[in-house]
Amino acid sequence: MNDMNPINPMNTGAPINPNPSGPVNPINPGNGSVYDDDGLDMTRIYQIIIGVLGLIILVLIIFVFVYRGKANKTQSYINSVSTQAANDQSKKDKVSCDTQIKDIRENPWTAYTALDEFGGFTFNIPRNWSQYEQYDDNANDPYLLYFNPGTVHYDSKLRVTHAALEVDISKKLYADEIKEMEDKLKQTKDPFSEDAVKISNFTGTKFVYTDKDLGETVGVIVLPYRDRALFIKTDDYNQWNKDYYTPFYQSFALTP
Repeated sequence: MNDMNPINPMNTGAPINPNPSGPVNPINPGNGSVYDDDGLDMTRIYQIIIGVLGLIILVLIIFVFVYRGKANKTQSYINSVSTQAANDQSKKDKVSCDTQIKDIRENPWTAYTALDEFGGFTFNIPRNWSQYEQYDDNANDPYLLYFNPGTVHYDSKLRVTHAALEVDISKKLYADEIKEMEDKLKQTKDPFSEDAVKISNFTGTKFVYTDKDLGETVGVIVLPYRDRALFIKTDDYNQWNKDYYTPFYQSFALTP
């Protein structure tokens, strides 16, 4: 009898697994893939996003360092320019101040012109002294001028102002003012001097006496001027006469 395998009616032509309980042969995937295409695409997108963000952060860091460097240079430049400008201005101010001081030393006097209402006469005053001018045509002394190295002082008790150099125009006649002055000085019985003085072709009288209210020796020159009396005064004759009062009254240029 020929040994032949019995025909398996369930045989379909597929290979028979000799070990039915063993593992099943793997199936050939052919051209397919065991990975999910959607998962792979998302991973790549994440990588691209991270790369772009990293690049942006790097650019920002570089920008911050560059900006800080420029800002420091700009601030240093501004500081240097400001310092230089301040130094230049300081030098200019010093030169200007030195020039003014030199000018004052070389030319310590400056011309002053009175109001046109009183003839616009001129005289010289210390150029760096304070000045005060008062005009009231209704007053007994309508025109008053005061010049002082410091502040001009007003004596509220006596209602008068005192200064190193003064000019006063009175409405009274020259003769009346002279008589009033002489009577006042004789009543005090204090020593005084009375001398004739000529200023700009006007002959007047110079008084030097002690003012008890001030406690100082004062000097007063009275001149006849346009039917009025013109006073040229100093509140401290001993202090101001030599260097200021004498050059002051000698500088007057009066017009008839």
